[in-house]
Formats: sequence, structure tokens, C-alpha cells
Amino acid sequence: QVFWRLFLFYFLSLTLIGLLVPYTSKELLGGGDTSASPFVIAIKNGGIKALPSIFNAVILIAVLSVGNSAVYGCSRTIQSLGMQGLAPAFFGYVDRKGRPLMGIFCSAVFGLLCFLSAYRRQDQVFAWLLSVSGLATIFLWFNIGLCHVRFRLALHLHGRSTDELVFTAVTGIWGSIYSMVLLVVVLGVQFWVALFPIGLGANAEAFFQNYLGSVVILVFYLAHKLWTRNWRLYVPLAEIDLDSGRRETDMEIIRKEIEEADAALRAKPLYKRLWIYWC
Repeated sequence: QVFWRLFLFYFLSLTLIGLLVPYTSKELLGGGDTSASPFVIAIKNGGIKALPSIFNAVILIAVLSVGNSAVYGCSRTIQSLGMQGLAPAFFGYVDRKGRPLMGIFCSAVFGLLCFLSAYRRQDQVFAWLLSVSGLATIFLWFNIGLCHVRFRLALHLHGRSTDELVFTAVTGIWGSIYSMVLLVVVLGVQFWVALFPIGLGANAEAFFQNYLGSVVILVFYLAHKLWTRNWRLYVPLAEIDLDSGRRETDMEIIRKEIEEADAALRAKPLYKRLWIYWC
């Protein structure tokens, strides 16, 4: 589902927008005194009068939804760090209703940075915030790929099969290896652009505006090592715990549940199977 959603809502829609909105449009960000969403520009160029306002409302609602999801995910991550001793212990506090209040408060405080958009030099503020967070996504997905590869290798080392897994990647570990190689290439190219900006000479400001995220990650990693005094770079495959935290560790029960779910799905009409797949 994730692949098709990304393909439809990002790749395909942005391809169509690229065909409908000229790059010379003065309404694009930075193109004139006012700016608008490329989707709204495409709708206006099509001569539809009421839809642009409706679409702007949809965008605002979507932004609120993304913000709510971000606060939810961030607060739970902070609470988990507090519980594991990787952050101050008070971040692990959860009230009677299961809400990580300190995590929510911390997330909300950082959310106040959005008011910097009202600053007169908002373009520079945005560039520096983007430099901190932009590369973090690349490091994040690299680590996801690395964890997947090492998890599958640990399964193989312990003589266990992927049959016990509810979900397996279609491309196996090779998809993760491919993504890791591609992300390393992106990091290398980004480093080169940061070191020698196009049209500019090498300078510190341009470097940190393009590569500050990696510096921040490195500083936090070294600080974590110094704080915990744990100098191991990785956990050996033989020591990886494959069962802690799983809801059910009885392999027979897991396999039976998967087989029953597959059988129930195959018994449904084609239109219902397609609906379940997409939704």
C-alpha cells in the first residue's frame, strides 16, 4: 500500500502538475509578490473558479493532520527514549490515560519554531532549519535498511524462517541494500555540493547550510557514546534478540493465524480483495 500511495499521491500527481504549471509562473514560490500551491495554480489555469479555495482548505486540513501525526510520533519517541534511559527519565512519564505528557510538551515547544515564518528574514531561517532536518531523513532510511538487512541475517543465523513474519519485503534484503547504496551516493553528492556550491566558491556558511544535519547527528551520536560509556559500534548477529517486544512468540500460532487470514482473504470476491489491498 505504501508504494502505491507514494506513487499515486506524490510521483504521479507531481508529474501531472509539472505538465500543467509552467516553471515561469509568477505565482510559484519566489516568483512574485504572491505565491500559491502548484495545485491551485493548475486549477486556476484550467478556468475553475470555486475549486482553488476548496483545495486551499483541503491543504490546511491536511497540514493540521500532518502536524497532529508528527506530535503523536515525536512524543511517543521521546517517551520511549526516557523509558530506555537514552533521555532524561522525566520524559518517560505517562499519565493515567496513557498520554506521554512531557513528550507532548517537548514536541509542542519545538513546534513554536513555526512562528519564525513571520520573521523578516524567513528565507534564511527556513534554509537553516532545512539544513538541520533535511539530511536526517536520509540517515533515517539508511538505518532502516541496515536494520532490515541485519534482522534478516540474524534470522538466518538462528535457523529461523521468514514464514513466522507477518510481512516480508517484496525485494527481500536486496531492496534494502540497493536503497542503502543509493542513499550513500546521495550523501556523497550532497557533500560535494556543500563543499563546492554551484556558482559559489567554497565557504563555511554554504557548507553548513547544505550539510549541517550530518554534523548534528554526529555530535548527538558522540554525546550518546560519552554519556553511556558504550563503545560498541554494533551488536553481533548472534546476540540480536528476535523475540522481545513481540506480541506473540509462539511460531505455530503465528503461522496458523497467517494461513487463516490468507484463506479468508482468498474466499472473498475480487472487488473486496482489491478494496482491502488498497485501503
